[in-house]
Amino acid sequence: MPSPFGHALAGAAIGFAALPSLDPPQPSVSSVNIWRVPALCAAIAALPDADLLMSGFHRGPTHSLTATALVLIVTAAVTGQVTGKVHWRLALACALAHASHPLMDWLGTDYYRLRGVELFWPFSSRFYISDWDIFPETERRLRGNPRAFAINLRAFLAELGLVGPLVLAAWWRATRTRRSLVPTSDQGIPPRPSA
Repeated sequence: MPSPFGHALAGAAIGFAALPSLDPPQPSVSSVNIWRVPALCAAIAALPDADLLMSGFHRGPTHSLTATALVLIVTAAVTGQVTGKVHWRLALACALAHASHPLMDWLGTDYYRLRGVELFWPFSSRFYISDWDIFPETERRLRGNPRAFAINLRAFLAELGLVGPLVLAAWWRATRTRRSLVPTSDQGIPPRPSA
């Protein structure tokens, strides 16, 4: 299964991809604002692995499409409360960021007894996995062991190589699109009278 780092990269890519479709930038928009949506999406994409803190709970409800729908509903409700109008594009970006987590786990290598993710919880307790093994296995059991470090380093480099270019492409597109939307001349403003 991919690491939380790989999941966060996928979420950031989705966040950057969503930026051009969100509100057009103002000339005073700082570079910090450009990172808000990708950072939120990165956190949401990595969040399902918080279930590792509870024994025997990993890859269950938090990795399901039900949880993805819940992210969509909660984000829509929060944006509706905060702004007075539901921001569906942001809610969809957050839901897609969450959905990237079970998708990446489905495409990952899994050697545990129950392989895959409980994708259709609570309607089905079946675990699903593709067996394509695109993302290498990470080691969470042998903390501090040099072998575990080597396994996790290999997974980190693979995730960086597979998902990193998507993040860079989405970032480049988002920053380029946002720059092109910012007015660059005094269009519509009459020229200043000469002295």
